[in-house]
Amino acid sequence: YFSVGDIAEVRVAGLEGRAYIDKLDGCARKSQSGVITFDQEVDRIYLGDTGAITLIDAMARGHRLSISSTGSASAVVWNPWIEKTARLGDMGAADAYRCMVCVETTNASDDVVTLEPGGSHVLGASYVVA
Repeated sequence: YFSVGDIAEVRVAGLEGRAYIDKLDGCARKSQSGVITFDQEVDRIYLGDTGAITLIDAMARGHRLSISSTGSASAVVWNPWIEKTARLGDMGAADAYRCMVCVETTNASDDVVTLEPGGSHVLGASYVVA
């Protein structure tokens, strides 16, 4: 989870054209059109090689966080928005959703990794702030 200035001013780039599972629409598979913006609850699993994802926080003077991963072919983007924040006990203030976003390197959905006893898998994430 990342702290942001105001979720309404946040953009997530690098997932344009990627397929995703919309967990708020019965797990429908969709395609991302343009950068991700936030004006309502978002709960998505992006599929395939997610490459480099960039979190752009306009309220923080345009600061950018570049996220790259290894051992992963999926990513989650999530913000609970107003109603879910009220139901979540660990979010704190009613407007806490405005100051956070989740951009998570994962092994989810089509990318789940099943390990045999003694097996191993390495998932890595690299973050660069600009």
